[in-house]
Amino acid sequence: MKSIRLWIATAGIILLVGCHSSSFKSFQESSLRIESVEMEEEVEQDDELVIWTHDNIFEKSLPGFLEMYPEIEVDIQVIKENIIQKYRQSMLTEQAPDLYVIPDYALGEFTGISGFENLYEERYNDEGFFARRPESLLNRYIDEDSDKMFAIPLLYFPYVTYYREDILNLYGYPSDPRQLSQYLNDDEKWLNMARNLKENGHYIVESEHSLLNMVLRTSYFFDEEYKYLANEEPLETTFQVASDVVSNDLSPYINIWDERGKEALQNDELVMFQMASYVVDHLKNWVPEQKGKWGVTALPFQLAGVDMEASMSIAISENSNQKEMAWAFAKKMADDMQNMYEKVEHDPFYINKDLNQIFELALHKKVPGKPQPLDQDIQFIWDVAMKDFYDGKTVTIEAIDSINADIKERIKYDQRALQNFIEAPNQKDTAE
Repeated sequence: MKSIRLWIATAGIILLVGCHSSSFKSFQESSLRIESVEMEEEVEQDDELVIWTHDNIFEKSLPGFLEMYPEIEVDIQVIKENIIQKYRQSMLTEQAPDLYVIPDYALGEFTGISGFENLYEERYNDEGFFARRPESLLNRYIDEDSDKMFAIPLLYFPYVTYYREDILNLYGYPSDPRQLSQYLNDDEKWLNMARNLKENGHYIVESEHSLLNMVLRTSYFFDEEYKYLANEEPLETTFQVASDVVSNDLSPYINIWDERGKEALQNDELVMFQMASYVVDHLKNWVPEQKGKWGVTALPFQLAGVDMEASMSIAISENSNQKEMAWAFAKKMADDMQNMYEKVEHDPFYINKDLNQIFELALHKKVPGKPQPLDQDIQFIWDVAMKDFYDGKTVTIEAIDSINADIKERIKYDQRALQNFIEAPNQKDTAE
């Protein structure tokens, strides 16, 4: 009942206070409106599972599932456009698939609403399965009263730091992954390292933009009480460091994905950067001659998180007639993805004896933010700001403060309405 009320409350916020926030659309324009469109009449078969996803990542895992359940037919439908709108419309019209794959950047659009199965129910009780998942990841799917879990992590890529062990050793800096992680958590030490290495022709950051993107791709900007976190640690420190990089000219202003960036890696100009765990394989292809010289450690400044643009989660539809089989599918797929980290073997390209250990540390680190309904509105404002930065506007702490002030001004009515909603039940309990 509570989750239904929150969906209604969220819709009401969009309807009633949208005039105060230019980032919200009217109900007729929003994804909550049920469009008058022709829906295909499909009768789901008892032996069929229908999965909606924005990216079909199941090719390698699906044969194993079909071998376990040969009587089941699996229909994977890839939806490339208007995925949030499509998902919400299906919930309202009850013409839903059995399973939804949700890109992690859109999780906030589905937090606290009805439409998904509560995975805290007895039928989904699998202690072994949940015990294998980092608590910090699972917390993203739990509502503020911890009485409902609407999804599970399916595929996730922790953000980490890549660094040249030999270069750091040469200049007397810590190069052991754990020791370096502690060192990089101190922003003053990070800046001193950046200054010193720059004097010797080396850089430890691609650009100030990459530091901002590191935050935007790994951090949720609200906590469970809808407090805006941009002025809290570790985000505040990271924003300040991005500004200091500009004022001290500590960046070569490159991108590792283009040719100039790869040259910077090859000629020892760029000796440290932050990127998701999938770059482990890319880096080996970019600089194979540097085998045994690279290490991987945690993010600087106490940051942690997964790449929300590449990671995804999976949820079971409330309207599924195949809930037991849908749960079996979700667990099988999630377990296969989990094996990427649990079965990582020693890679001689990296100094780490166990890369999985670094990934696990990153995944288990508690982070302050959670997906919330206003995430997309914040992301829109930051997208516009980042375009301005890439077009030449200087990254300064004043510019960043202005962005955050603009966000807080635009969301303040919606934020207050959501805060009042979650406070109302507590006030009622106190009165009783």
